[in-house]
Parts: sequence; structure tokens; C-alpha cells
Amino acid sequence: MPSKPGVLLVAHGSRQFISLHPLLCRFSKDDYPVHLVVIGDDIDGEAVKHTLASSDCPALPNIRVHDFTHMKEHHEDTHVGYLVKIIQPSIMIQIKPSTTSSNSVLLPMYHALQTMAEAHRITDIKLPEKEIVNALWIPDLSLEALKNWNRIEIKMVVITDRRPHSLSRLLQSSAKSIYLGDTVDLMIHMEQSADRVTRMLVNSFQWQYGQKILRHRIRKGGLMPAIVESWYPSHDNEYAVLLEDDIEVSPLFYVWSKYAILKYRYSGHREAHRLMYGVSLYAPRNLELIPAGRVTFDPNSVLLPAGHPEHMPYASQVPCSWGGVYFPEHWREFHSYLVRRLEDLNLPKDHQVRLISVPNSRSDKWKKSWKKYFIELVYLRGYVMLYPNFEGFEAFSTNHVEFGTHVKSEKRQSVIGTFMVPLMQRDTILSQLPAQRLPSFDELPVLDLWGKLQTMDSLEQVGSQYHQHISTCQRTFGTFDPREFFCVVDGPPDPPQEFPSSPKKPKPPVLVKEAVQPIQYNYITEYTEEEEEKDQDESLEYGPKPIDVAQLPNVDERVSNKDDERLDLEHDLDTLHRLYLKLYPEKLEFLVDERTIFEEDEEEDDDLLMKLA
Repeated sequence: MPSKPGVLLVAHGSRQFISLHPLLCRFSKDDYPVHLVVIGDDIDGEAVKHTLASSDCPALPNIRVHDFTHMKEHHEDTHVGYLVKIIQPSIMIQIKPSTTSSNSVLLPMYHALQTMAEAHRITDIKLPEKEIVNALWIPDLSLEALKNWNRIEIKMVVITDRRPHSLSRLLQSSAKSIYLGDTVDLMIHMEQSADRVTRMLVNSFQWQYGQKILRHRIRKGGLMPAIVESWYPSHDNEYAVLLEDDIEVSPLFYVWSKYAILKYRYSGHREAHRLMYGVSLYAPRNLELIPAGRVTFDPNSVLLPAGHPEHMPYASQVPCSWGGVYFPEHWREFHSYLVRRLEDLNLPKDHQVRLISVPNSRSDKWKKSWKKYFIELVYLRGYVMLYPNFEGFEAFSTNHVEFGTHVKSEKRQSVIGTFMVPLMQRDTILSQLPAQRLPSFDELPVLDLWGKLQTMDSLEQVGSQYHQHISTCQRTFGTFDPREFFCVVDGPPDPPQEFPSSPKKPKPPVLVKEAVQPIQYNYITEYTEEEEEKDQDESLEYGPKPIDVAQLPNVDERVSNKDDERLDLEHDLDTLHRLYLKLYPEKLEFLVDERTIFEEDEEEDDDLLMKLA
């Protein structure tokens, strides 16, 4: 009679056993059996059992050791295959040989086990030996979740324009990241105005983890089309990490992403599958949707008083545009929603459905930002995104906030200081998480768009009430079909929302520079040979020279194609400066002139935060 399905780990020799030991000892739950197969001439089963006992391995009672070290050489795979038929494991974990060990004796055994796993429909998890320590969260997942290990496809999607230095920083940080032996495709989308250096960079960049796919727009689209059109999932197990070129990632961003996806998407929790639309890599330090403007924000100021443990990750409605993983069903729904929404905006006002406008959200003033419309969908559906909450805002992505050369150096320092967060370099994910695991979906604290503590039921109630306000269609659940939001309702439209804003700076004059200067013709009746030779020589020295069109000012880019959220940031530079000084009061000495501004506004910011609590 076959035993209960479980996990099978294969250690070929003492070195592999030492590498697998930390992972093996975390299988302390008795939900399913754990089998360890030891092969090789420098190890035996008794030594393995003694090592596990002497190291106080908490999983020892749940581990069954199978000693194949006495088998004849090249026959181990036959005996392991016989064992597999008896125990029928659901998961097999083995160490993936490195490229430098292609002629090793381990390679034939590795491929034999791989073929055996395919024949018996066993999920074969192949981990690089050095990256096993980054996958110690595997025992936290159910067998059902682990069965999807190889089905998940996480693509890196990079959107860039004409910032080759920033793009290089992002690509280099991505190339140094840990991918757990997975194949990860890199998709780079260049704007129409991408300069020559950017094009050369993406062409020459070597990506060793999967395919490198390049796209180049032939017409200027702006940030909203660039982001939204950069990815469309081909199936429900495809995910995208959306990254603009001024982002930098932690070496552990993929580890965090895959752990969270397996935990919340494949553990059988239907509500998590329906309501969670992504995983943030970034840890925000301020709230951007407050009607009065941005304020500093620490989630622990809300979570700790409510009884949640320290470093508790949380679910928030706010979509992250500074490094986030987005889920396929929700992204397809967003595409459909945005198509219908933009079509409606192009109709005459008397033919439009009631205008969708999230009450008291500053995003309502953004007209060209994709986040404005995603926030609308999130508000209507009650969707949430997972956010990290580690020590000192340590995160898996950070934003270098590169507005351009017109930002003064001292203002730029304050802007960067307000938004940049430290990147996690050493893997402390499990050691910082409460109970050394990601909490279940039901345990996650929930914050709304304004950073207030809510429940999933309260978000659903708010979304349901607003649905009745804008549409006569019946509300559905889990369909990912946004057409129900566009059924016409009677009554006058809501008045447009007004938000306080900082004084608008005068727009810079539009500079016009012609690529070729107009030629002035002088009609001469008589033209001697000497004059002709002289004119030819002068034309060679002073005539029209090639112009790098990448250096010409782009009026469309500066005026009509900028993302509203980014423009909102630029207009709020003074506010961001005060937030920086509030975050780092010890740095006030670097700008003495700002001390007065900071002291005057500190009390006002504290009052606003108290109202939000």
C-alpha cells in the first residue's frame, strides 16, 4: 500500500547533505512525510541520522532516511526509482549541478532522477547549491503550492526612455540577483525617443537567466501606454515584475516574489486568489493619496497599536509603481477596464456613464497616470497588494527619483532621501518575519488607500456601495470582468473634486531648435571661379553639421506626455523637502534656511497624521 505523499530530498555525497541540512531540518510539520535519500561513497545512513540527532534537528521525527550508499556504482538510480514507486512522493528536491561541473559523476544521476520525476509526474525542484539557504521557506508551503513550483513564470519587464546610466544600474542589480535556478525572461521596452546610448546598452547587455526580448516604440506614447502595454499575460501562471529605469532591485527581489506568489496564489485560499492583485517590492515611507498632499508614514504606527507583531507584512490597496509583481487575472481585468474607461472619456459628456472618481483620493487629479485608473479598479473591487515591512524600511526595490537636470542639488537630495529605502542585501526574510514565515492571508493586516487599518469585509462594503452609485449592473465576484461598472445610472454627475496644491511654477519657455538652418539665397548675376572655390571651402568649414536629434528638446515629452503622478511629485518638491527633514531631523544643518520652514510645518503635519490614525 503506498504511503502518504510527501517530499523526497536527494543528497549525493556528504557535501550535498551538508548543503541540504538547513532546509531538511525545517520540515518539522507532520503534515506530510519527508524522505531523504543518501547516495555516494563518502556518506552513509547511520552517519546522517547521527548528524541530524546531534544537531537537534527539529524535523528528525518526521524524516525517513534511505541509505543507498552500499549499492553498486551506476545502479543507484534503479533503486531510487523503485523507492519512488513505493513512497510516491509529490515533490522531489535535488541540487542542480553548476555549469562548471558538467563532466562530474553527479550529472548522470541528476538527469536520471529528472527523467524519473517526469515519468511519475513528480514536481522536480532543482536548486543551485549556493541558493538553498535562500529557499528555506519551502517547508512553510503546502504540497499543493509546491506542485506549482515549475509552472510559475515570472518575467522581468523594464520600461526605459533615455536614461542609460539609470538603466545600466537597474540591469546590473538584476543580473546579480538570486533566481533559485529558474528561467526568467527579460523584456526591455524602449520609448520612441530612446537615445543611441540606451539602444547600444540594451543590445550589448548579456542576460544569462532566460531570453532577452527587446521592444522599441515608433511613436511617442508616454508613461501610461508604456507601462500598461508592456505586458499582457499569456496564461494564468505568468507574472510580471514591472520596473521603470530609475529603479534598483535587491538581490533577493525574486526570492521574495516567488515565496509570496506560492504562498498566496497556490495554497488553496480562494479569497487570496481573488483579492490579492500583486506583491510590492518597495516599502513606502509616505502616503501619496491624502487630499491635502503627501505625509510621512510608518505602517508600524498603525499596526503595532492594533496588536500586530513587529515586521508584520501587510496588505494595502495602493498599487506600487516603484517595483511590483502583478498577477495575470487582475492585470487582464485592468486592461479591459482601462480600454472601456478611456473610450467613455472620449464620448460627449451627455453620453458618458457616471464619472468614476474615487472619493477623497488625490489620484483623481491625475489624468495621464495608469495608477489613477488602477486605483479606481482596486477601490471598486476591494483588491489588495502585499507589502514588506522590515527593519528600517528595508525592501527589495528602491527609487532614485530622477526628475531631470532642472531639480537643484539640495532639492534633489531631499527628494531622494524621502523616497529611497535600503535594499536588502543579506537574506533576513525569514528571521525578520513573525514566526519565521509569511502569515496566512487571513492574518494579514489590511490598510486602505489612505493608510487606515481596515478589514477585507470593510473594503468590500465600501466597494459595493460605490458600485451602486456608479452602475446599475449587478455586482459579481471572481469574474475579473469590469463591464459591470459601466451600466448607465440616472442623475446628474458628481461635481469634480478639488484638492489643495502647491503654487504652480511658471512653465519654461518652449525652445525651438531647427535641425537644419534655413538657407538664404543670394542671387548673383556673375559668379567667378575664384568665388566658387572660396564658397566651397567656407561651406566645408562653416556649413551645416550633423545634429544628434537625441539632444533636441522634445516639446511633447515635456508638456503632454508626462505622467501626472510624476508631475505631481515635481510640483510638490517643497513638500517633499519638508518630509525629508521630518524623516532626518539630524540633517537640518545642511540647509539652515530650511530650518524655519520645517519648524513651522511640523505641527501641521503631526495634526494631519493624528487625524489619519
